[in-house]
Amino acid sequence: MSAIAGLIDWGGGPAGESVRAGMHALALHGRDGQGLWEEGSAALGWRQTILHEEDYNDIQPLTGQSGVRLVFDGRIDNRADLARELGLDHEARSWPDSAFALAAFEKWGVECTDRLLGDFSFAVWDAGARRLVLARDHMGHRPLFFHRGAGFVMFASMPSALFTNPRVPMDLNDERLLVELALVMTVSAETIFRGIDRVQPGHAVIIGPESMTTYRHWRPEAIPELRYRHDDDYVDAFREILQESVSCRLRTIHPIGSHLSSGWDSSTVTAVAASLLSGSGRGLTAFTAVPPEHWRPAQADTSSLANASLTNASLTNEGPVAAAVAARFPNVTHILSHWPQSLDFAVLDRYSQASERPRKVVSLLGWMERLHFSARERGIRVMLSGGFGNRTISCTGLETLSKLFRRGHWVSLIREWRALSKAGYPFRQLSGSSFGPYLPEAIWSVIRSLYRVPDLFQVRAGINLTALSNEKFLETVRLQGIHPADLRRIDYRTFRKLCTMSHDTNIFWGGTLAAYDLEIRDPTADRRLVAFRAAIPDRQFLHGGNTRWLLRRTMADILPPVLTNQVGRAQQAADWFTAASDARNDLRQEVDCMAANPRLSAMFDVPLLRKLTDNWPAIVHGKQETHHYLRLLMTVCYARFARIFLERAAKRASQLT
Repeated sequence: MSAIAGLIDWGGGPAGESVRAGMHALALHGRDGQGLWEEGSAALGWRQTILHEEDYNDIQPLTGQSGVRLVFDGRIDNRADLARELGLDHEARSWPDSAFALAAFEKWGVECTDRLLGDFSFAVWDAGARRLVLARDHMGHRPLFFHRGAGFVMFASMPSALFTNPRVPMDLNDERLLVELALVMTVSAETIFRGIDRVQPGHAVIIGPESMTTYRHWRPEAIPELRYRHDDDYVDAFREILQESVSCRLRTIHPIGSHLSSGWDSSTVTAVAASLLSGSGRGLTAFTAVPPEHWRPAQADTSSLANASLTNASLTNEGPVAAAVAARFPNVTHILSHWPQSLDFAVLDRYSQASERPRKVVSLLGWMERLHFSARERGIRVMLSGGFGNRTISCTGLETLSKLFRRGHWVSLIREWRALSKAGYPFRQLSGSSFGPYLPEAIWSVIRSLYRVPDLFQVRAGINLTALSNEKFLETVRLQGIHPADLRRIDYRTFRKLCTMSHDTNIFWGGTLAAYDLEIRDPTADRRLVAFRAAIPDRQFLHGGNTRWLLRRTMADILPPVLTNQVGRAQQAADWFTAASDARNDLRQEVDCMAANPRLSAMFDVPLLRKLTDNWPAIVHGKQETHHYLRLLMTVCYARFARIFLERAAKRASQLT
């Protein structure tokens, strides 16, 4: 992992000084080395984090045989396959990943992105053709931003590097910020910063003096359906791909850690990684966040906003289940990280500044920081995660119900309903999973009113609807090619489309590198796993009332029964309301800052936020109140980020004048 930046001035102006300033802004994203190439009106810069043995041979920017220049950020996982396809000799084993990316580009051009596996972004400057190519991997694991100005283009791994250039605007895109706060996934290149675009996940952008075109290399909707004769064949294929996805992320010269909760995804990643590492005599340190020793839950309801499954309200301590997983592997060292009972705005600011965007899940920040500091104290620089697992390895299969309904497979639908009902799934959840995606919005409004379900589409908890009305919100969503029903329930009609959508949440991994010098790797987001998930029949995920059927069969003899038999999922940072209550004076002060700022008060629903902070309950009752206070934390985080950013922008403007 590293960071890159560059500038091309089509008018012939100097570029080196701007890129030097940009690389200085990216210093924490690459502490182990740096490089700069400049030639008049073109300059490329690179900062390095050494994670692999081959990284010691990496000296960027690289120059190809054809004269093109490349800067690369990330990791290539199919090095051996590329070496064969490129006809390279055994000396390529010592090549850095950037050299493989350059060789692939020189042979196949921009279409090389189809052949590269891994987490990466790169830029190639072809002076002869006067074109700049910017590319990202299939899921956008490595961020890449750019600004096209009057006669120039500048790119960088993070926006802060762009803002060092006085010709790049430094301002917020208010509407885009609010749409993101409304939890909308889109396929837009637009960002929360005005005039700053991102290279979309799975895309490459080709920029010339007067033109810009895009090349989309990741097309999940084009993945052909995969069918085997026997159910066990799916398990065998899945196990092989899962092991490959984990194995390639174990390549490092540093100790490896893993996030280990009481859930399926992180437990599976930890178990597979431990098994693979044991073969080479290596160990794994697994970290689990747990509450303070004497803490007991007091609030009435801690259901999360995104909780679409049954909640085991008693499971607020993930330590025992995680310990049962770790105990199965002698080479796993299990660390319990006690989360702090506080909402520390300093932590919030530090993480937002490192990630260069507001954090959505504010309640997890305290224990996440403690966990990552604990990892670095042990010399760990690579941390495995299972963040994308809900979409790939641990799909519950409940989406299958809507497909059975749409196809008129009534017998199968009734059979699954009966089995799931016996397992404890309520009628409301089963009916919503089966019929919900096909109900008109008017009927959904009635249902939400009857059951007092928070309406995410009216975004009533935090956003000023005069700044982004419900109609404008829905219009924005539809312009991105998404129907509101797609956002309510991910089913198989929309899964492949959603594979191309991203809030760029993986930019937080770049923030983790900057804040803690720690790289996050997620095997569950591997392109091969995503493609396999999209290709196989839905019956592999739900069968006879058994949710996660494919993963259950794959991990049946590996994960402990205490995990596989649990219903629902645990509550991470279950003391979030206690921590928020202790910080309510700080929250009130932040709301006052919103009210005093005309721009912020136009964006956010200050009267509602003030009402929530002034009438603070002893405990939260029910999902509606829980929703509002979780949204309060998220909205305050966004507003605080916006306020601090605008203050910095104003300071820069005054310095420039």
